[in-house]
Amino acid sequence: MNGPAGSQTHPDAAGRYSDAAHRMSDTVTTHLLGQGQAAVGRWLAFRLSDGVGDSTLYDTRADAIRHQLHEQQCVYVVITPDGMTPHSAEVMLRFARQAYDNGMRLTDPDAERRHGRTSLVDPTAAIVRGHL
Repeated sequence: MNGPAGSQTHPDAAGRYSDAAHRMSDTVTTHLLGQGQAAVGRWLAFRLSDGVGDSTLYDTRADAIRHQLHEQQCVYVVITPDGMTPHSAEVMLRFARQAYDNGMRLTDPDAERRHGRTSLVDPTAAIVRGHL
């Protein structure tokens, strides 16, 4: 799946990732460098169209969604101690775009803790574990 005209969702032959993926990775790194451990476990929202975030750290994914105009125009990322590589950002963008294009919603890993339910897919955790 491709994003906006001229963008790429996979690394090219030279291993380069899209500008959107680099923006996401850079934003996560900036928050980690600026706030250290205080940023870990907080959420960011990034537009699927270009990887631009609103630069606000949210306590929960639900809070991040609530502050966006349209839930399905963004991907929501939790900050981990290791940050986010451009590769992981590219995978998150591709996964979210494909899920939304197919009428799916991404699960909220916080919902399980709040409601005692088991999530079917937690893409953030899968990426952190290297499964996506």
